[in-house]
Amino acid sequence: MTPTTPHAGGFFSGIVSSPRAQRRLLWISAAVFVAGAIAFISVFVLRGTGNAFNSPISNQPAQVAKPEVPAPPSKAAFAVARKFLQTAVLRKNLDSSYTLVHPDMKGALTRKQWDTGNIPVIGYPANNTATASFVVDYSYKTSMLLEVDLVAKPGSGVRPHLDFYLGLKRAGDKPTGRWLVSYWEPNWRPPLPNGP
Repeated sequence: MTPTTPHAGGFFSGIVSSPRAQRRLLWISAAVFVAGAIAFISVFVLRGTGNAFNSPISNQPAQVAKPEVPAPPSKAAFAVARKFLQTAVLRKNLDSSYTLVHPDMKGALTRKQWDTGNIPVIGYPANNTATASFVVDYSYKTSMLLEVDLVAKPGSGVRPHLDFYLGLKRAGDKPTGRWLVSYWEPNWRPPLPNGP
């Protein structure tokens, strides 16, 4: 009887038929694929973007932004805030409130769109827009943040009083620009229920 040599394909077919070997082969294939993808991205996609290890270290001092210097509250800003309350917030004479609002708030709304009343200003039927006092949270040459407590008209069906934040910026962020309302949000969050 002559000895037979094992068939070369029998070895690989034995490995592939084993579930454990199949899992190992899958993991090895995935690792090779990921390594190839990383090499491709680093050579062809990130080519020329610089390397943190090859970048020269600067000997220049870091540039630090200068903090804004507090400034006395502006009477002109208070006048704009008051008119904003009496127009945009009350939804009265909306046409005149369009020029009081900073682009940060009105975005790309045209005057015609603004006049429809569908505006990014939370309305509130306040009874004290002419007399409500402003609390200054901060005041700089080009920006201010105020708090105002509004009291609802009797029978309006809303919360009886509500605090709001009212932010103002100067047009063009220049110390000589007109004051415009850039922020309006209620200072109220619904209460969280007590745990069991």
